[in-house]
Amino acid sequence: MHKASLALAAITFAATTSFAAAEEVNLWVRTSSGAVLQSLAEQYNAKHDDKIIVTQITAEQMVPKLGAAIAGGSPPEGAVLDLIYLPTFAANESLEDITDFVKGLPYANALSPSHVRLATYDDKIYGVPALPDASIIAWNIDLFEKAGLDPNKAPASLTEIAEDANKVRALGSDTYGFYFVANSGSWLIYDFLPHLWAAGADILSQDGREATVDTPAMRETIAAYRDMWTAGAIHPTSRSGNGNNAVEAFASGKVGVLMTGSYIVNLLTAKYPDVKFNVAPIPGPKDGASSFAGGDTLALIAGISEEKKKVLLDFVNFYMQPEQQVFITKESGMPSRTDLAADAYAQFDKRNLVSYEILTKARTPYTFSSDELFVSRTGPFLNLVQSSIFDGNVDAAISKAQDDFTKILERTNP
Repeated sequence: MHKASLALAAITFAATTSFAAAEEVNLWVRTSSGAVLQSLAEQYNAKHDDKIIVTQITAEQMVPKLGAAIAGGSPPEGAVLDLIYLPTFAANESLEDITDFVKGLPYANALSPSHVRLATYDDKIYGVPALPDASIIAWNIDLFEKAGLDPNKAPASLTEIAEDANKVRALGSDTYGFYFVANSGSWLIYDFLPHLWAAGADILSQDGREATVDTPAMRETIAAYRDMWTAGAIHPTSRSGNGNNAVEAFASGKVGVLMTGSYIVNLLTAKYPDVKFNVAPIPGPKDGASSFAGGDTLALIAGISEEKKKVLLDFVNFYMQPEQQVFITKESGMPSRTDLAADAYAQFDKRNLVSYEILTKARTPYTFSSDELFVSRTGPFLNLVQSSIFDGNVDAAISKAQDDFTKILERTNP
C-alpha cells in the first residue's frame, strides 16, 4: 500500500477509535436542581469528549421512577438524589460503592459530613455531595429595633427566640413574632429537628433503627413553640401555609423571626431588597446550634461499566473544583466543599457564610423510612408536631409518636 494511503488509514483508524472510546453517561436529576446540574454538565461536555446527558425528573417522582427503572433493568448510570434517600437505595444494593474514590479525594475532609454520613452503609460510601443546603433562622432588624431588642444580636436559644417573638407580637395586631411551616413534614425536619440536634439529642438512634422521641430536648422544644402559639406570637398561617407563605409573610415586614433555609439570603436580596434582615444558625432550647443538611447527593447506579464510572467520577471532580464551586454558589447558594469560603463567597453576600459554616455541624435523619416517618401528611412526625403544639396534647402526642415510629422502623429496617 502507498505510504500516503497507509498514513490516511492510520489517521482514519485513530479518529474511529477515538470516537468509539467517547462515552455518553446518563444522569437523572430532580427538577429542583435541574438548571444548575444541566449547566455544569454543559460546562463539562464542552471540555471533554465524553458527555454527561442530564435528564430532569419531577422532584416528587424521582424516587419511584428511579426505583422502577432499577427494578426493570434500565436505570441511568447515575442519579442526583435528595440525600435523605441514600440509605434506602444503598441498603437495597442499588448503588455503586465509591469508597476508595471519596476517601482518595484531596478535599475529602471538606465534604459536607451529613451528606457523606447519609451516603454510607455498612462502612461503604455510595455518594458525594452535589448541591447542599442548610436550615437557618432569619430575623427582621426593623421589628427587633421597634420591640426594644438588639437588632444585631441573634437569639442564642429557642427560649430567647420565644421571648423575642412575644415582644415583637406586642407591637401590633398584624405583626407576629415567629413563623415556621408546620403543615409539611419535609419542612419540619428541616427547621424543627435542628433544635434537638443543637441540644445533643435526636429523634432517631445514630443508625436510624430505633426511635428516641421522648427526650428533654423534644419536650423543651415543644414547650417553647406551644408557649408562642398560645400567646398568639406565631403567624396564623404557620399552621396551614407553605414555604412560599413564609417568605411572603417575612418579606412583608410583619414577622420577627423566620425558620428558613440557606436560600433566603439571595432570595430576599434579589426580590425584596428593602427588607432589613440578618441570619443565624438554629439554636437549641437552651444553647448550642445546628442545622438540617439538605440538598442533593450524586450516586452511581450499581453495575455501571468501568468506563462510565470513570466519566461520572471525573464529572464529580470537575464540579468540585473552585471555579465550578463558585458557579454553584451563585446559582444555588452553597458549594459542596466546606473549605472554599474565601473563593466561593468573595463576590457574594457574606450572610451566606452563616449557613455555609454551620454545614459542618448540620445533620440529617439517617433512616430507611423517610417518607413514612417524616414526609407523609398522615405520618407520625407531622402528627406529633401538630397535636402537641397546636392542640396541647403533649404527653399523648409524644407517646403515640414513639409507638408509631417504632412500628414503622420494625417493619422497614433492612
